[in-house]
Amino acid sequence: MKSNGLFFILVLFLTISCKDSSQKETPVIDIVEETRTKEEVLIERKEKGIAKFYKRSVNRKGDTLLPYIPQDSVEVFFTRYGKEHPETIVRMTTSFGDIEMELFKETPLYRASFLFLINNGYFDETVVHRAVKGFIVQAGNSDNMITAQKKGSAGNYQLPMQILPGVQHSYGTLSSAKYWENNPENWHNPFDFFISLRATDHLDGEHTIFGRVIKGMKVAEAISKVETDSRDWPKNDIYIEMSVVN
Repeated sequence: MKSNGLFFILVLFLTISCKDSSQKETPVIDIVEETRTKEEVLIERKEKGIAKFYKRSVNRKGDTLLPYIPQDSVEVFFTRYGKEHPETIVRMTTSFGDIEMELFKETPLYRASFLFLINNGYFDETVVHRAVKGFIVQAGNSDNMITAQKKGSAGNYQLPMQILPGVQHSYGTLSSAKYWENNPENWHNPFDFFISLRATDHLDGEHTIFGRVIKGMKVAEAISKVETDSRDWPKNDIYIEMSVVN
């Protein structure tokens, strides 16, 4: 009887130990996953997949191009990119001087896209391609083949229009360009931007305003006065360099 009692105690001890062990081995991830929706988990996986897959490409001449961004991944990609790059101040350097701009946090996709293009060297070799005194200075394009190749390598992605309540085109606002014809959904061109030199009511509600000039409007005014051709393209190229300040 004594040996049977010891055997019973031993079995009971092993049973309790197994229960404790199984409880300790419960994966923490299972507990965490229960507090997240299936959609949140899928979005995170897609974000990580995009960040890992989309790398910069190179053309035949060895020029570095842009990562390819499929249109259906634009929102996910730039939402993640914006989280990783919180900067809001950028600088445009020209032969006329520097212009510093603040990017609005309220237009997150536009801020992230602009930073992405700067960080990946898109604006290298681009110029001020429209200058109208007392109206706008527009930049981000050129007639160089490399510019078209960079856009193409990125998939010529577009951004959905985002109009901020109460924000209107005025002196120093920074806006995104768009195609006015055959564009019923009002997609905006992220590669092309303009600085307003006055209030332009007819552009309100038509173009996304995603920033403002905080320093260098005299430079913008000087550029707007240069001699241009019939398309308002400056006769002497004004190349720009873009950099992230902070």
